[in-house]
Amino acid sequence: MKFAMVVDGCVQRSYFVQNKKSYKLKSDNLQSYTHHHSINNECHLGMWGWPFVFGDGYFINWTEWNELPDLDLDIIMVAIEKHPEKYNVSMLRNAYPNAMIISFIKEATWINSTPQQRLEFFQQCDHVTFPWDVPSNIKELERLLNKKVYYMPQPHDIDFLYEHYYNEERDPIILDYKAPERTSNNSIISDISNKHSLISKKHIVKYRGPMHRQWQEFLDGIKDCAFCFNLDDSLYGGSMGVQCAALGIINFGGMQDSHKILWPDLATNDEQILKEKFNQVINDATLHNTYIENAFIQAQSIYSHKAVKERFLKII
Repeated sequence: MKFAMVVDGCVQRSYFVQNKKSYKLKSDNLQSYTHHHSINNECHLGMWGWPFVFGDGYFINWTEWNELPDLDLDIIMVAIEKHPEKYNVSMLRNAYPNAMIISFIKEATWINSTPQQRLEFFQQCDHVTFPWDVPSNIKELERLLNKKVYYMPQPHDIDFLYEHYYNEERDPIILDYKAPERTSNNSIISDISNKHSLISKKHIVKYRGPMHRQWQEFLDGIKDCAFCFNLDDSLYGGSMGVQCAALGIINFGGMQDSHKILWPDLATNDEQILKEKFNQVINDATLHNTYIENAFIQAQSIYSHKAVKERFLKII
């Protein structure tokens, strides 16, 4: 099955996957391709991993091409969010007449299209997907479209992250995490760290350009932490919960769907509950290990490349 993911603009360049490694598509040679959300050319964060899910897949940044690349595609996942006046689904159908076209959402809010333009885009696709398990939002979108909307989480290479960043021996360090441009109140951390005489730290890695190994630098700085407090009050967006599950870091707090899936007992921003839960975990090694094991199993069953591929194949 020949697969491509298409977006109408981003800092990432077009690439393809061959033998589980990514290479620049607009190159006469086999030029390795990395970007700030990848680890070398072998592991890409979240949605950027889609071309790996089906083996030798493609990513196409539409803004690089006056004419779309000549490929024999079976499946296209597309997000048109920045230039709906310039790009549309009909253009994809003309270029790839044999391909099934499936929508996905790249950005929750940072888009350059009206709600009506976005709905029209969804209507034009063969299938519509939604990357967050928020039933009320999915039902509302189905109502607006009069069309089935499928929950389709972003893929994560759980095995790669575990093999390269899981640390069996680590100190009980608390990661004080706040996603960029997100609302969260992590004042609880000072109370907990003082009570238990633990070290807490922030690890902020600012974007320094497309070739900056931002994600890799971030993971290197958190892999020794045992706990993460992330009291993000957004229902969707981000993948920190999944990364914590892969690395064996227990995540406390946050309202995102992934937190509720991976850490159901800890997915709250109620400070009293979080303090009580932390007291239990820090004093019970068996409970500590149970949280880590359960979250890892859930991450594999829902967010891994294998699990996402199986879910995807059921809708086509």
